[in-house]
Amino acid sequence: MTCWLCGFETTELATDAKAPVCKNGPCQICISVTEVDEEINQAVATLRCLISKRRDLRSEHNRVPTPMYRLPFELKNHIFELLLPSWDEWGEIPLTERTVMPSFLAAISVCKEWRNIALSSPSFWSIMHITLGISDSFSRINDWILRSGTLPLTIHIQVADDHNEEHSRRVLASILDALGQCSNRLQSLSLRVPSHVLYGLPYNNIHYHRLTRLRITSFQLWGQFDQPLSFLNATVGPEKIYICGLPLQPELQQISWHRLTSAKLQSLDLGDVTQLFQYASQMTDCQILSLKHGTTNFSVPPIIHRGLKTLRLRSAEDWGTVQILIASLTLPCLQELDTDEPLILKHLPAFVHRSSCPLTRLTLFIDDDEDDILFRDMQPLSGVTDLVVDALDEGQAVVIKKLLLEGYFPNLRHLTLRLQAFLYLWEKSVIPLLLDRKRRGPEEGRLDKFLVVNEDRDSEFDHVWNSDAGEELMELNISLREDGFEFL
Repeated sequence: MTCWLCGFETTELATDAKAPVCKNGPCQICISVTEVDEEINQAVATLRCLISKRRDLRSEHNRVPTPMYRLPFELKNHIFELLLPSWDEWGEIPLTERTVMPSFLAAISVCKEWRNIALSSPSFWSIMHITLGISDSFSRINDWILRSGTLPLTIHIQVADDHNEEHSRRVLASILDALGQCSNRLQSLSLRVPSHVLYGLPYNNIHYHRLTRLRITSFQLWGQFDQPLSFLNATVGPEKIYICGLPLQPELQQISWHRLTSAKLQSLDLGDVTQLFQYASQMTDCQILSLKHGTTNFSVPPIIHRGLKTLRLRSAEDWGTVQILIASLTLPCLQELDTDEPLILKHLPAFVHRSSCPLTRLTLFIDDDEDDILFRDMQPLSGVTDLVVDALDEGQAVVIKKLLLEGYFPNLRHLTLRLQAFLYLWEKSVIPLLLDRKRRGPEEGRLDKFLVVNEDRDSEFDHVWNSDAGEELMELNISLREDGFEFL
């Protein structure tokens, strides 16, 4: 007989000699296979039932009000803010923090509630750090802009110096186009881009009426660029700028400077700086770092700036460049000066007299031990009541000793030393002499306040505090502060 299921002769299919032969029915093997199929179907049905039951249970669990669900909305937002990286004021994430953002993005995938919290909070998306070349994040910019709602935007765009030039220029142009769609909310724009990419950008008619902060940091400056940047226009009128490595003069007549109050200029020449003083009449704070002389035949005209209150001069290529700048400036409102050029002290009395300015606060970064040159024909600087010694090498302790104890600041009342400067003066036995001045009577030029600060409160401070010097300090009537200590 032939099995009507498998089609084989039953005598050939029988696995047991005593098994009955098929008589118009399935063979024994087919019957066994059918029984196994039934068991499989039952197991599949049971598995589906269990999966469905598990899903229902999880859904029920999600409906239970857990502590996370009961938290106020503001507290939930604060928890997510703790997962975000630390931004600076320009929206740039420090290198040590750049592994934090993926953790935040992973956290919002935990459940629907967490995702809703993150995606519905515009403040999480109003600051953007966009990097090209290392981990291209420009593809998410449109989503981020949408999620930021109506909040002001802070954008930092960074291009790796070894990234493909044409690709970087094309992508950067597309990002600027995207920002053009929300230019009414663009508050801060920061670019760290190679110069050959920056100057190759196509024209972009973005309206920057709301832009208050502009930072452009460039590198690989090949050749001389005397044309203004194509993506800037007359609608740019920032209140704060930071320009590094780019010639500023092409932009001086292209954008508006009437709102500028704070400027930081790095690696610019004397011509850029002096012309900015002429254009930015409302500027109250100016930091000049790495000042270059520029063209040898450039002459600095006399400049009177009636708004500047704080001036910082650091790391010039040569002392003569700073001397030329100081000699040309008249600053009637100057209150604070920060410099690492000790020789500027010789010219400050004449500068203060010419400006008739209330210069009361002076910050010194002493890195020159040529005290003979410094003190030769140097006159006392009256009016300075607040002195900060920012940094000091061991060899310059004698310079500070002379400045503090030999009458060069006759009106000094507040003295602040950074921790390292204090340690050098401690080793040179200058601190007891300063404490004697702290104990004088008011008519003898007493120090009213004597601080030692270490803003980072790092391990160096703990090491000093736990050393023999710390034990001696405790006996000198000091008061601990969050950023250091004060002699009482």
